[in-house]
Amino acid sequence: MHLNTNMGVQAPLYTCKAIIFQVDPETRKSWNQLSTGAVNVQIFYDSVKNVYRIISVDGSKILINTVITSRMNFTKTSEKFCQWVDSKANQVYGLGFANEFELTRFINKFITIKEASRNTVRSHSLNVRRISRAMNFNETSLVIVAIYFSSNNAKVWQEELEILRNNNTKLTTALQESHANVEEWKRQLQFYREECSRLRQMICTPHSSDHEQVNDAKETKNRLNDIEFHNKQQEQKISQLESQIQRYTMQINSLKDRLSRSETINQDLRSQLHQRTVSNSASSRTPSRSPHRNLQQLSRLRDIFETKSNDFNQTISAQCQDLQRLCSQITQVISEF
Repeated sequence: MHLNTNMGVQAPLYTCKAIIFQVDPETRKSWNQLSTGAVNVQIFYDSVKNVYRIISVDGSKILINTVITSRMNFTKTSEKFCQWVDSKANQVYGLGFANEFELTRFINKFITIKEASRNTVRSHSLNVRRISRAMNFNETSLVIVAIYFSSNNAKVWQEELEILRNNNTKLTTALQESHANVEEWKRQLQFYREECSRLRQMICTPHSSDHEQVNDAKETKNRLNDIEFHNKQQEQKISQLESQIQRYTMQINSLKDRLSRSETINQDLRSQLHQRTVSNSASSRTPSRSPHRNLQQLSRLRDIFETKSNDFNQTISAQCQDLQRLCSQITQVISEF
């Protein structure tokens, strides 16, 4: 993790000490401790990007660099521990405090900063509206406002699309591993079947009337029955897992289609902005349309894309959880083998 050297970071607004944890990005089930002990966790105001950040540095290593958004929430999981999700970094962080008092102070400060961040965004929007009204909302000024919104939102949309691509790649990799595991189970099942055939031949082969051989035959028959019962159970599990894998394959294909549609919508928004710029240049002397209506259309297009991105993120998260459960079942079956 690298900290932007051009970031307008001033004196910290808040400082506390805590042990920093991060959810294991591979298993998503266990915590990894990032700091060797309690280190400084600070909240700064980034004047360049007009955002608030949670930053923690241990020596020369940057442990946390999270932008505080209006949708971010901290979850208190115990008296001394809280966690949050950094959607842009696709990471889950946790802080361990010395006592509950320090944890409560940190969460209260976060709530205050979060409200300040929301007010900053509102003030920023009001300033844009005032500037647009001062320019009488002619076609040239409308293009400037549209370009301003587009330049600010383009990076956000690009980051959201990149997160969706990364999540889709992880799902595809996990599905390929599941296919490989199923093939391994099939090979093991074939081995058990061959073992059963061999045991049947041993039972059917005539033996002497020796008492010890009779006991061996009974023991072999019992073992054969146990193996057959075990094989039937494993066949049922493999059939169920194959059905689940087929279902997840269809879901991943659907997610790929939705990702493609999201990228198409983003491209359409850029094309509409370009067409509007060309149209305004050609008709700069004609009376302009209602500026409020144009801004409302631009805002509506932006809201549509944000809504679709949020829905897609939620779907990706749900599918990741389902796939994790499937992998757990696969691991259990392997251990039983």
